[in-house]
Amino acid sequence: MNLRIAVAAGLLAAPMFSTAADDKAGDPTYVALSELVAQVHRKTNRDFILEPSAAGARISLAGMDPERIDYPKLLVVLRYNGFVTIGDKEAVTILPDAVGRQLPTPILTGDDPKISDETVITRIVQVRNACAAQMVPVLRPLMPQFAHLAAYPPTNTLILVDHADNIRRVVDVVERIDKAAPGKLTCAEFSKLGS
Repeated sequence: MNLRIAVAAGLLAAPMFSTAADDKAGDPTYVALSELVAQVHRKTNRDFILEPSAAGARISLAGMDPERIDYPKLLVVLRYNGFVTIGDKEAVTILPDAVGRQLPTPILTGDDPKISDETVITRIVQVRNACAAQMVPVLRPLMPQFAHLAAYPPTNTLILVDHADNIRRVVDVVERIDKAAPGKLTCAEFSKLGS
């Protein structure tokens, strides 16, 4: 398989991610994302498609040996450098995390242990006893900026988009709050309890 890197003409000259790219060029803790991805491609035979602003990015490895980075480590490195991935075993697209919530992610109503922590997913959580809408301001600080959290009042559900490991943590908090709630009350009745 050939490594495919999608790059729009002219965008590579002005990458979105590193205003100090020249300063980082000589720093051994930074590596060109395209070079790192090419190494992982050679090891895994996965094709990677880099969004244009990602193609010119330099990312921090902070002491990691680029030669020892495999696919799971690549996902972690990407996550902590502001990127998300979408795809399957054959082709993976790498994009800035700012567009993460618009990606066509797996939609789950329960936990799937086969989904890795670094996978961006959409999770729908049914709240039974508490008011889902009132949970949003409490839960939102537990999620990164790119993530999405909303309540759908007619069905008292929460919709979350984030990495699977953080969604598992947030859902655990939701379940604990829901379990401790005083029973099936309407959101208006919950509002009165807080005043």
